[in-house]
Parts: sequence; structure tokens; C-alpha cells
Amino acid sequence: MMIQIARTFMLENIRNYGVGFGNSLPAFLFLLISFAMKFVVNEETFLYIVKGQFLPISILLLIFSFAFSSVTIYLADMKANRTFDWLKRTNVSSSTYYIGIGIGIFVLVNCMLISLLICYKLFIMISWGNVFSIVLISNFVLLALYPLSFILAGVFKNGKVAQSMLVPIMILFMFSVTMTTMFLTLAGKEPQQYFIFLIWNPMLYLNDSLQYYLGLTTMTWLPTYQYFVILIVWSLALVLIARKVYHR
Repeated sequence: MMIQIARTFMLENIRNYGVGFGNSLPAFLFLLISFAMKFVVNEETFLYIVKGQFLPISILLLIFSFAFSSVTIYLADMKANRTFDWLKRTNVSSSTYYIGIGIGIFVLVNCMLISLLICYKLFIMISWGNVFSIVLISNFVLLALYPLSFILAGVFKNGKVAQSMLVPIMILFMFSVTMTTMFLTLAGKEPQQYFIFLIWNPMLYLNDSLQYYLGLTTMTWLPTYQYFVILIVWSLALVLIARKVYHR
């Protein structure tokens, strides 16, 4: 049943060309800009901009678009349409549906993420080992963010309200990390000294890992295995909250 739910969810996303295009456009837009910049700026500047900003932002946007914004709007509409009231009359449990949707999300995100990384690999040097590491940490961040979509879907009245509210939430999650890192670096300060103030943000662990795997830093703020542990704990805590908020 979980595989059937995942398959149905993926087919709905694939058939809706507007949603699929809108979710992938922001991430691949930076890829196109990178291609254009390669013929305009010198190699050193090009590598710094792509590795330091464009590639990390592309991955952050991809995860937000597919695994956060899209799912939150989808779940908010389902709740508004009282779909789960119908599911209670079947043998499909809420946990089965939760895992089924999650499988669909992980498959969609990983297909797009691997495609994105392969495209960037044409412009900059990224070893296959680092590609695997980036995909791995991205999946752990996805694991942490996925239950948050259920919480927000339970708070918002419907998909339209969710869509309007997700923009400031996305800005908060993304730019609190990327802008802090960029401006502190330009000011000649070490960004990792200020990461303690951003430990609540899963994107911190992704962005910091990306900086390391792309060769911009010599080490991550915390050991990578600690990032995995923190993200798993974050996910489990949000799952408990999501069960109460979404089904109330």
C-alpha cells in the first residue's frame, strides 16, 4: 500500500507539468546562470561564485521546492478537503500514508538532485565520492524537513494560505544561513564561529557540509556523524508534533 501511495503521489507531480516545472526551475535557473558566467568572468571568480553560492542555493531551493513547499500545499489541501476522514474508513493508517508520501518525495528529490549535480559536474570538479556525500547529507536534511510539512499543513487553512506563508518561511530558513556565511566571509570573519546561533536550522548542516565537500573549507563545524544524529533527532521530534497537529 505504501508503494502504491508513493506511486500515485509521484504520478500526480509528473502529470502536473506546471507544478513540476515550477519546483525545478529555481534550482536549474542558477545552473543556467553558471553556464553563462563561465564565459564572462575568470576561472577563479567563477569557481568561487558557483561553489560558494550558486550550487548550494540550487540544492537548498530544490529541497524546499519539492520536499517542503510542494508537500505542505498538497497536504493542506487534503486536510481542507477532509481526505483523511475518508482514509479512516479504509485500512490505510496515517503512518502508512505518511511513509508512502515520504517515499515519493525522496524518489523525486533524489532524481532531480542527482541530475542537478551531474550538470554542475560539467562545469566544476566534483569527485563522485563528494557527489555521494552531498546526496547523503541532503537526504538527512530532507528527513528532518519532511515532518515539518505536516505541521505547517495542519496549521494553515488550505493550500492557498500555505503557499503565501511558505515564502517568508523559506527566506528565513535559507537566507539566515547563506547570507550570514557570505557577509561574514566578506567581512573577513570566520562564519563557523556564529553557527551556534543557527543550530535550529537544518539548512545550516547542509550548507556547511557543502562548503566542505566543494573544497571551500578545510573542515565542517561539527563532525559529519553529529550532523546525521542531530537531523535524525530533529525529525523524530517533529514527527511527534506532526501527529498531534495535523490530525487534530
